[in-house]
Amino acid sequence: MDDVSTLTRRSAILTSVGLAGGLSFGLSGPFAALGAAAKEFWDDKFPEDWTKEQIDLLLNNSPWAQKASVNFNGGPGGAGGYLYGGRISPGERVQYEGAGAEKSPGGFHALVRWESAKPLCAAQKRTPDGAKDFYILGLTGDFPDAAKPRPDEDVSAGEQRAGMLRANTKLDRRGDVPLYLDHIQGIKDGELFYFSRLDEIKPSNKEITFTTKLGPMEFKARFSLKDMLYRGKLEL
Repeated sequence: MDDVSTLTRRSAILTSVGLAGGLSFGLSGPFAALGAAAKEFWDDKFPEDWTKEQIDLLLNNSPWAQKASVNFNGGPGGAGGYLYGGRISPGERVQYEGAGAEKSPGGFHALVRWESAKPLCAAQKRTPDGAKDFYILGLTGDFPDAAKPRPDEDVSAGEQRAGMLRANTKLDRRGDVPLYLDHIQGIKDGELFYFSRLDEIKPSNKEITFTTKLGPMEFKARFSLKDMLYRGKLEL
């Protein structure tokens, strides 16, 4: 009678926490299910079933899309310098013509996104050219874009600008040498950065840090590879 009473009380407790019908305490059964993490929507649903809100989340705040820190580093040759469409002041403030406003670098917003990653391609219903051969990261925001050529830029200045971009744009891989920029492509509100896939990013790298320097402004964003799984596979 005591055993029956004990089982009844135990059943009542399990029922109260939604585990009625299961008394197994092994690795299988309801307790294992309780400990399992819920699937992310990109793994649980087909892309055509993603909602507008889920797509927005994937594109703007997900393992593949992270806000970048923006720091003022003075740029080559000192604190002052010029950007296309504006002027960098030595007082660590940026004034750009047309907008008639001043901002400190900390006031700018920037987003780094893996445009070549399959879930982002699915969300946008397009795959950027070169995604098979390159890791493609987009940097967008409201910052002055020093990567774009100035109207009066000559060939020498253009080559110098491109060289600085290659030297200061990289993907740091934990446990491996960095991947450096192959080339860049301008887009609305930012740039696309291309890194060759010949030197593969592996799950064992664990974390990737994207860094670039546009004029006197440095952008940095970190990504955790263990979170960048899509259908059970690392997708970049």
